[in-house]
Amino acid sequence: MTSVRRASGNSDRLRDSHGDPRRVKRQSDGMDERPRPGGVCFMYSRILARFWYVICLLVFLTVGAYTALSLTAYELPDFSNPSEGFETRGTIITSRFVSLGNLVDDEDLVMSRPLAVDKSQTRVKRQIGADAGVQFCYSIEYWGEFVPVIVFETVDGGNMLTTSAIKSVCTTGERLVTTHPSFTANCLCVGTYTDRACPSTWSLGNYIALFSNKSSCADISDEDVASTMALLQRCAKFVHNGTRSEREFEYAVPGSIPAECSQHNFAVHTVLYYLLPAVFTKGILDGVTPLESQITAVFYPIYSHQRDTLETIFTENIMPVAYEDGITTIKAVEFFIKFRLFSSNLFADSLYMGIGIGLIFLLIWVYTGSFLVTLAALFNMIFSLVLGYFFFTVVFSRPFFPFGNFMTVILIIGVGADDTFVFMDLWKQSRAKLGIEDLPLLVYETLRHASVTMFVTSVTTAAALFATVISDITVVKCFAVFAGTSIMMNLVLTLTLLPAVIVMQHKIAVCCCGSKSQRSTPNTETKCTSCLNILFKPITVIFERVIPFLVSKLRYLWITIFTLLMIGGAVVIFFQPGFQLPSQAEFQFFASSHPFELYDFVYKDQFSFSEENFPDADGTIIWGVQAVDNGNHWKPGDSGTLALDDSFQFYEPEHQTWMLNFCAELRNQSFVNPDEPVRCFIENFKYYMELSCTNQDVSPCCNQVDFPYDPALFDVCLNAFATNGLFPDLYFRRNNSELAVIGVTFTTQYPYTFLYESNDEFWQSVNPWMEEKISSAPDPLQNGWFISKLNYGLLFYDLQQSLASGTQISMVITLAIASGILLLTIQNVLITICAMVTITSAVFVTVASLVLLGWELNIIEATIITLAVGLSVDFTIHYGVAFKLSPSSDRDQRTRYSLTTMTAAITIAALSTFIAGALVLPATVLIYYQFGVFLMLVVSVSWSHGTFFFQTLCITIGPQGSCGDVPCLPCCECCRLGEKPKKAIKVKPAHRSAVTQSHDNPLARHIVTEERVQTISRGLVDAAPLEGSVFLVQNNKTQTNGHIPTGQYGVPEPRTSHRNRSTPQGHRRTSGSLWPHDNHVTREQYDRYGSLGHNQRAVDRRSVVPNGSVVPNGANHRTMARESVVHGSNQRALARGSPNGAIQRHASHENIYAGAPNFNQVYTLNSVVDFDRLPQSSHQSLPRPSVR
Repeated sequence: MTSVRRASGNSDRLRDSHGDPRRVKRQSDGMDERPRPGGVCFMYSRILARFWYVICLLVFLTVGAYTALSLTAYELPDFSNPSEGFETRGTIITSRFVSLGNLVDDEDLVMSRPLAVDKSQTRVKRQIGADAGVQFCYSIEYWGEFVPVIVFETVDGGNMLTTSAIKSVCTTGERLVTTHPSFTANCLCVGTYTDRACPSTWSLGNYIALFSNKSSCADISDEDVASTMALLQRCAKFVHNGTRSEREFEYAVPGSIPAECSQHNFAVHTVLYYLLPAVFTKGILDGVTPLESQITAVFYPIYSHQRDTLETIFTENIMPVAYEDGITTIKAVEFFIKFRLFSSNLFADSLYMGIGIGLIFLLIWVYTGSFLVTLAALFNMIFSLVLGYFFFTVVFSRPFFPFGNFMTVILIIGVGADDTFVFMDLWKQSRAKLGIEDLPLLVYETLRHASVTMFVTSVTTAAALFATVISDITVVKCFAVFAGTSIMMNLVLTLTLLPAVIVMQHKIAVCCCGSKSQRSTPNTETKCTSCLNILFKPITVIFERVIPFLVSKLRYLWITIFTLLMIGGAVVIFFQPGFQLPSQAEFQFFASSHPFELYDFVYKDQFSFSEENFPDADGTIIWGVQAVDNGNHWKPGDSGTLALDDSFQFYEPEHQTWMLNFCAELRNQSFVNPDEPVRCFIENFKYYMELSCTNQDVSPCCNQVDFPYDPALFDVCLNAFATNGLFPDLYFRRNNSELAVIGVTFTTQYPYTFLYESNDEFWQSVNPWMEEKISSAPDPLQNGWFISKLNYGLLFYDLQQSLASGTQISMVITLAIASGILLLTIQNVLITICAMVTITSAVFVTVASLVLLGWELNIIEATIITLAVGLSVDFTIHYGVAFKLSPSSDRDQRTRYSLTTMTAAITIAALSTFIAGALVLPATVLIYYQFGVFLMLVVSVSWSHGTFFFQTLCITIGPQGSCGDVPCLPCCECCRLGEKPKKAIKVKPAHRSAVTQSHDNPLARHIVTEERVQTISRGLVDAAPLEGSVFLVQNNKTQTNGHIPTGQYGVPEPRTSHRNRSTPQGHRRTSGSLWPHDNHVTREQYDRYGSLGHNQRAVDRRSVVPNGSVVPNGANHRTMARESVVHGSNQRALARGSPNGAIQRHASHENIYAGAPNFNQVYTLNSVVDFDRLPQSSHQSLPRPSVR
């Protein structure tokens, strides 16, 4: 009893100094200072705990300074052209296009001799309809697609060719467009070619009035409509193939077209070609009756360059209304202001993000119970974006900030909320284990777990983004850098600003919520700041009991389901239907229901005027120019400078012979159009040299029949012919007039198109043949290359190829980086394998879902899909880190620990990300909508995979004990997962007891190590959960009724009559209970660690027997709980390792045996084993702690 009181006194003295490290001082009687965790990590924790205000001040000052610098010293982003940057840079095709463009535009290095004069005739401006009340400003053919158009449809989707519908179109157009002051002030042909202020619109109603000799659309009748439809039926067969221009009909052979079909300058053609859909004309030719059309187009006489006027009309009259009058409705609009409105809508739709941030703010507040912490989370998100912009603009010096970077805002909202929930959950768990007195230790324990899991998730997400920097597309590269940097900044702020604010909240709560005596109670802050958590208690039953039950009992069902989903996702992605490449060169910026996008992607192609009828694609082979894109690939429009090929020469006879043979072979290839000439200068040069000298004074460049020519003669004659503009495909150096560039042009059999299949066949047929032939050329000519200078569809083909290959490469690289990061941080091969299988399955399912939703692999979609890997990692990593940190070595218990520890925080984080995505769905900007759909999908898939698939894999094939562990580098000790082994403590004789608290296991708080000496509670003994700790066994075989009474959850029930008195050896204890009042097992502990079973007699279920430890015979292994963890084999033979075999059966439950050979020596409550004082002969068989 004396030793007990002495140890208790020492414990009280140390407990009094536990809250302030400065109060722990060395005593004059020789007692050691209480040990603490060391290293940089703990030092940083002490700084956070003591100087939290300095951290906050530094963060705010740094962010403020960086913001001022980036916003004042650099230009702000310009989103007036959102399609800017939607191009490939540095690829073979793009480099050749850029080099050819630099050749044409360069005026410093090269010059072209005078070219042939363009003798094409200027279009004849015609005024039609001046003989009636309807007056047009020329024909639509003259203006082409440079006048605005609106597409109308009936409300019920019926026939537009009724009098009421036609008049409704005219009335709506007049009410919304033509009467607007901006239109009347800026319309075409004002008072010049018409006798009115503005000409008539090109509409079906006005043309019916023109045919019927009526003054306006409002005057037409049913008979006028019927007569016009009859006229269209009679003339359709004469003009249905008019897919080029009206000039083809103007100069047609006289008499080939009836006069009624060519009246008013081919007005019938205008109606069928521009105003009614192509299917209407096809119906006439097929004899379909009655004639119907669901849509009609109206063109308005105002030039497309009047963007301000068109924007005013659209925003004031068209956009605010419902586009309908009960008869017809506006379905599609082309006002040439899509890009202008995009910038304003991009910021206007930010309102939805603001609403999402507000709801997430409220959710964080409810979950954490702290307004300060919630405000810190909001600042984290804002500051992450600000710092990301600073590094992007100032540090990395990226000159172009595309609108696609706005996706980062939604990403940061989800990731920032996720980190806040997880950090706060870990803070609460550490506070429940350690109390609130030792603040540096509390901060250290929270950061030790949080830094690892957040580092892995943030670095993996950032790696997924940075991996896309290899993309050839400017927008994708810029988004990768900005978003990846913002994610890393969010990690830094989460580990600096957030814990500093939490410490501030902690200090405020302690100061405001209780007296000094109350502040020593670990639950004080919880009662003060987490009252709202009472609302979550019913939900915790699902997190801590239902989900673990489903995972454990249905493990094989979950594995089967998710394996089938993974296989199905792979089939959808790589086989059928597979990712569809974009089929149109138009880039979509608004939602599909927006009238601008409906015109471009739905209605425009239904009219004949939009049917592409381009000539065959051209081909050009260039010698003398390096095919390099030496401009800034991060800055759209910067094409660099012309780079001439210094090795190029063309004057030797072998050069002339090879070129002549090459042109002859080229003309015979199947991809060359035989009806079009091949413009090869050497053939023309040879022809001119062979001409007679009688009619021209060009001697000696005539009558030269001996080919090839002497280099001197060739040089003189080439300059003479080029001066007269005979060789437009040659360029000469400006400084010395030497031949610098040769071009050979021809026409191919392939059409000018944006279709991937056609362009792929074109490129794969022509380019390989060119490269093969050029490789056999003389050395100065081996750097030639092929390109189609007018086929811009080839650029779109290059973009499609980059999307297809770059997306797959980025996904593979990201998965590889994720696996490496997981292995280095989790430090277990089996957990890493389970995590990578889960992540791969989640990515496959997410991407396959997008494919089934009809997504095409365009630029935005490719960027979003690449993020699938990074975002699918987060929840699985959180679970994996918790699994590794579990105090148990059994995979079932570790899985239960992982689920009960992390499911609540992960679910709330998933919910916040889901809300962030759902709230941007009403946005008109497509990028917001698509990213919202993606976030909702990926968070749902990753949460279900992490919670059910990963956990079932871990509970089935996860590691047992240290199986699969990999060594941890010494530099990683501060953030390693699991408890770092401690050295055995040496306690001075006068002071052998000390009190501290455990770092990891809330149910194993009494560990004898170098850093802490635990007080063993009355009647409750816990051993250390790791190898190398001292095994302490409580031998209490003394219950009057032969068993320990159990209470709720199957754990021993405390008795109020228990009194902590020691019993002399050899006597039974006839009363009392093993469980005192202060050792209740909570429901949370029961749900997390399971039931004790019925065989717990005296040893607490949380005791752990380390591998290789020796238990004396007197330990009475039969009294050990069934749920105790025993390292090593033969649990029932624990007592066999005792050196002397002596049995101490009737020791008091307060006496502790630690394997000492002298069994007459009794170690009482609060005593610890001093190995240095034991007999030397007994050291070999004692359970010595390991020393690292």
